[in-house]
Amino acid sequence: MKEFGLIIKLAVSIVLIMLFGDWVPEGIQRAFFTLSVLMKETLVFFMPFIIFSFIFACLAAFQKKAPLLIVMILVFVVISNFIFVQIGYFAGDICLPCLGYHAANAAENAGAAIEPLEPFFSIPFPHIISIDMALLLGALVGLYGAFFGNEKLAACGSFLRDLVQAGLTKLFIPLVPLYVIGFLFKIQHDESLIEMFAGYGPMIGLIVTVQFASILLFYFKANLGNFRDIKTSLRNVFPSGLVALSTMSSMATLPLTLEAAEKNTKNKAVGQIMIPATVNIHHVGDSVAVPVLIAVVLAMHGIDAMSYGTFLIFSMYYMVAKFGVPSVPGGELIVLFPILEGQYGFTDSMSGLLTTLYILMDPFITVTNVLSNGALAIFMDKICGRMKAFQTVEENPA
Repeated sequence: MKEFGLIIKLAVSIVLIMLFGDWVPEGIQRAFFTLSVLMKETLVFFMPFIIFSFIFACLAAFQKKAPLLIVMILVFVVISNFIFVQIGYFAGDICLPCLGYHAANAAENAGAAIEPLEPFFSIPFPHIISIDMALLLGALVGLYGAFFGNEKLAACGSFLRDLVQAGLTKLFIPLVPLYVIGFLFKIQHDESLIEMFAGYGPMIGLIVTVQFASILLFYFKANLGNFRDIKTSLRNVFPSGLVALSTMSSMATLPLTLEAAEKNTKNKAVGQIMIPATVNIHHVGDSVAVPVLIAVVLAMHGIDAMSYGTFLIFSMYYMVAKFGVPSVPGGELIVLFPILEGQYGFTDSMSGLLTTLYILMDPFITVTNVLSNGALAIFMDKICGRMKAFQTVEENPA
């Protein structure tokens, strides 16, 4: 039960605000919303440093591995993430209108205009460096560390990453329910949580179905269509999937994922390299869920879904941003909010709703991430095994 603490707190908050939110004095609602806005603005201010630290540490950590192996891992991770992001987009684009999620419905159901809830104040943090520049600098410094750096540079990247991770884990994550409550009050005040959440069952079913199909597709390709091997592989990774469901953490599941990779590949070096290297950058579950969630949030606010051309540009941002994702619930959104709000017009209430839906889906997202990482290890072993890339690393351990 403890592992589901965050989800339980969030679910209780949603129910209470649905039932009693309108009875809470507007001044208290504004106070909660002000706190949420301040937390978000603080997070956005530090976001370039967060992204730089994680991308730098992620890429520089490869510095003792074979250069060819670095390139292969990065290429396959980017290709895999990109493919499943497109699957998520088309699943949403095709299925969501049939399930009733489209801008016209939101417009038809809109009631009389209500003066929106506003924060008491906000802090105008200075704009020091853009997200795009942080992504670029993190990638350049990280790649330099991977190919030309030394242990000190890699250790510096690890120190920065651990510092940021500790700050997010110890300061931000415990306050996530409080962070979300302010935005929930705004949604309840401006629209209606009951109406907005009434139809989310079909969305959850769609995301889980597509994620399950994606896992099967990944294992089918990784095992070259051999159904016996697919069955064996899935049986080996099943324990890690159960732990992922309860902990909502790919890192907490890492030992079991490593063990499953070793069983499925019969090559210890594959697991030791692939699983830790990809645990925070290969996110099939997020790739499928995030495009659907974004489309749903847009539809619920009466805005048409992104055209494929617009989404393709967003996908490019998303692929790079994945290398800067912190290992915390909702980590993907932390790095996406500046992009969504700066480039695609997301408002505070839209970001709050997206955060709420994402965290509710987080157990299923984490399971998909963990199982897909196990499949990627099998896939890479079959491709790279004959090139002796992994044997080289195993013979020269760090």
